[in-house]
Amino acid sequence: MKNSKNSLMAVLLVLLLAVAMLAAGCGGSDDSAAPAGDNGETEAPEESRPEVEGERHETETVSMIVADGWEVMDITGGLQAYKGMSSAVEVWVRGSDMTEESVKAAIERFKENYEGSDLFEVQAHGLTYTATTFEFSGMYQTKLGAEKNGMQVEITLAGEDHLNDDIIMGMFDSIVFK
Repeated sequence: MKNSKNSLMAVLLVLLLAVAMLAAGCGGSDDSAAPAGDNGETEAPEESRPEVEGERHETETVSMIVADGWEVMDITGGLQAYKGMSSAVEVWVRGSDMTEESVKAAIERFKENYEGSDLFEVQAHGLTYTATTFEFSGMYQTKLGAEKNGMQVEITLAGEDHLNDDIIMGMFDSIVFK
């Protein structure tokens, strides 16, 4: 029953992200495809969801709009936005000499360790992510991993219904890698 639920949630995530990207007419945001703003910094292109109300938070490796009312902290190679203990978006870029295969293997190990759903692919931010959904400490989560310029990119979305949460998914849409 649990495996069936995880498989269904994985299919729903793929469909949700595919519809969002088709409606936007692109594969997500990528720093090389993002239009330059007034100050010359790259900005994420508009997506099918309304832009999240908040402030863009910059780190050396990534930027993301952090929704109003959410906390943010810098972490090694990225950032984590969170709202209490109920919802979070974490994104980071780390490592060297990474390949698509090594990142996929890392997500596979994560899936096995946390009894995640079958692996599936997600196209976003100009990358192909390998992903799994799982429950940890009573919180439903999705872990996505991809390779970019020899580095490992990892995103975790967490919250009761994060795949249907316009704020969480809006922050996901706003991610721009440097």
